[in-house]
This record gives sequence, C-alpha cells and structure tokens, in this order.
Amino acid sequence: MTSLRSFLMYYLPLLEPDMNTEEDDDDFLQEPQEERRVDLVVPFKKSVKQIFRETTVVTTRRVLERLAVHYVSRRTAWKLLKDVPKSATRKAQRGLPTLVYFVRVSRTTFRGHLLGVAASWLVQVGIEIYRCFARITRSGEESDNDDKSEQAKLLGKKVTGVTIRCGASLIFASIGAGIGATMVRPSVGQWIGCAVGDLAGPIVISFCLDKTLHLDL
Repeated sequence: MTSLRSFLMYYLPLLEPDMNTEEDDDDFLQEPQEERRVDLVVPFKKSVKQIFRETTVVTTRRVLERLAVHYVSRRTAWKLLKDVPKSATRKAQRGLPTLVYFVRVSRTTFRGHLLGVAASWLVQVGIEIYRCFARITRSGEESDNDDKSEQAKLLGKKVTGVTIRCGASLIFASIGAGIGATMVRPSVGQWIGCAVGDLAGPIVISFCLDKTLHLDL
C-alpha cells in the first residue's frame, strides 16, 4: 500500500492533459503543437524516496513501541499502544455525555497517536541533520566558520519547523478524532477524523505562519 500510494502520488499528475486555453484557434491550426516529453525518471526517484521515508517511519514506530513495552510502566505502555478505534466504540457504549465523550476520545487518540508522530519527527529531523552535514561536506575546506554557523542556524529553523508541524499534526488529529467519533460512527469516525486532522494540522499551521510573516513584513 505504501508503494502504490507513493507511485500514484507522483505519476498521476503526469496523466493530466496539457490544455493551453490561451492559444487561439487560428494559431493552433497554423502551428503544429509540439509533443511534450514526459520525464519518468524524476517521479520514480521521488516515489522511491517517499517509500523509503514511510517505511523508515513505520520501522521507527515499531522500535518505539518495543522500547515503550520494555522501559515504561505497563499502564503507560497500554495507553500508548491502545487500539483507539475500538476504545472509541467501547466509550460510546457507556452512554457518556457528548462533551465528556469528545474529550476522552481526543485524549485517547493523543496518547495512541503520540508514538507515530514521534517516529515521524525523528525521521524528519534525521533527514535534516543529514542534509546539513552533506552541505558542509560538499563545501569542504572552502567553508569557513560563518558558513558553518549559517548552516547550523538553518538546521535549527528546519528542526523548529518540523517540531511545529508534528505538534500541530498530533493536536489536530486528536481534535479531529473526537469530532469524527461524535458525529459519525465511533470507530470509523475516529479513524477518519484522526486522518483528516493529521493531514490538515501542518497545512493550517503553515498557512497561519505565512500570514503572520506577511503581516510582519
């Protein structure tokens, strides 16, 4: 599924027709339209990188789950590894008030989604650190202390951005799961709300930060 999703993500845009609406009909008849060459290598490389990244995130999460089982208390590990959709169904069967049910599902989703977000954060930070050292290594002896200082500042900004996006993903996923479980069927609604919040959180935060930067300028 990871491979299929990654290939579809980068190859489906290539199937879109090339429609040039600004071109007049007379010009279209007089000048033959040149065939557009489609580069299949770049999407393939991006797909492979995406597959490797998602596989690394899943593997990192499994490692964190193992560490949680062995090095934290049994109660804490149980909360972190709980099946959240089933937990939402069990909570719905208790007949809790809507607000209480929303809060408890959101709290359970926060705990259950925490290791996944932590794994994503570790992988993204690791990639940014690798890129930073790769840039410094490519510069070689020509890079001075100022250049290294700039690279360190850039790395700090990248890590801060990754941390904000991951935090937004965790918070929005928890809220979305609570809303979905309240408005739709508990298990399905929790899963849909968590997925939508996980995707929407970083987008909303990035949009708000861009607006704030434009206002400051």
